Amino acid sequence: MSISAEEPRAAYTVEVDSVPNETWDEIVSGFADAHHEQTACYASHHWKGRDSHLLLRRGAEPVAGARVTIFKLPVLGRGLAFARFGPFWRAEGREADPAIYRAAVGALVQEYALSRGHCLTILPRPSPVHQDQEYALLRDMGFVRRREMLDAERYFVDLSLSEEAQMKSFSQNWRHNLRKALGEPLEIRLSDGQDDAEAFAELYKEMVSRKGFDSATPVHMTSDLIAGLPAKLKPKVAMAFHGGELVAGATVSLFGDTAYYMFGATSSAALPLNAGYALQWWIIRWLSAQGVRWYDLGGAAHERGLRHFKKGMTGKSGRIVVMEGEYDRWTSSLGRLAADAVFGARHLRRMMRYGSKYGRLSEAKG
Repeated sequence: MSISAEEPRAAYTVEVDSVPNETWDEIVSGFADAHHEQTACYASHHWKGRDSHLLLRRGAEPVAGARVTIFKLPVLGRGLAFARFGPFWRAEGREADPAIYRAAVGALVQEYALSRGHCLTILPRPSPVHQDQEYALLRDMGFVRRREMLDAERYFVDLSLSEEAQMKSFSQNWRHNLRKALGEPLEIRLSDGQDDAEAFAELYKEMVSRKGFDSATPVHMTSDLIAGLPAKLKPKVAMAFHGGELVAGATVSLFGDTAYYMFGATSSAALPLNAGYALQWWIIRWLSAQGVRWYDLGGAAHERGLRHFKKGMTGKSGRIVVMEGEYDRWTSSLGRLAADAVFGARHLRRMMRYGSKYGRLSEAKG
């Protein structure tokens, strides 16, 4: 299927790699389907110069955009252009218009697949409401799913519930542990200060060392995001103290209609206190008061205990969203081959990091 860029050219203007980082992040803050991985602050620190961006305007108004990571193979000059949790296309306060999504994807294909010869891969942002529509639109535009998600389930807490309804929604075991935690003398507070962000990062490092994890989680970026993002998007660090000692923490970011549980950490003292339960309950009530619709807890496929915790917290009224996977579109066979090499290297790195656990997970996913 050929993809025409006529519609976006006629109705929209397209800007590529020309929007300053601070301006980009201010634009992102105006979209209900924003994500921290689509901000310049995150991409420029995490991908270190391999990111590109495309912005779609109708008149002077930004209506969609995407931050794309480029993995280009030497000599070939072709590679992978990966839009993870993008494009964003639902402006706050406006009805979702699928024509805008089509135009944004068409512009991405024109720039990264047709003009540059890369394989364009899009992984839609997980959503209890809009995800299935985006997958359907990608298929209709000639994209093909070539890899399934190995950590496909995403856990969403419904923040529209009253306090009583939320408590009833939790699994029986989760509710039992929460009630025990609420009987402990825990002090919980919220911060966006650099000192607290650094204290949380130290707690995370201690946890990883204690549990023997091989973690590639970029928890160190909490400080970068607090320093660099617009006030509306700055992540918050929720911290639980017992006897003046930090025992549990979580980095939470608010983007549009969804809050994201980015990073979490506990000390050895947190388990007998059930501090993680009290901390997450405090976060849920705070987010609900902010008028946020969903709390995305992320996935948990590699950790059985974490999956049990998140599933119980999602409860009867939340949603477990299953992500279909990454969708590809290419116009050059070299682009497809280059992308296959990039994804092959990713698979090898995961095998080396997770060993037999990753192999069993891959086998289970087919």
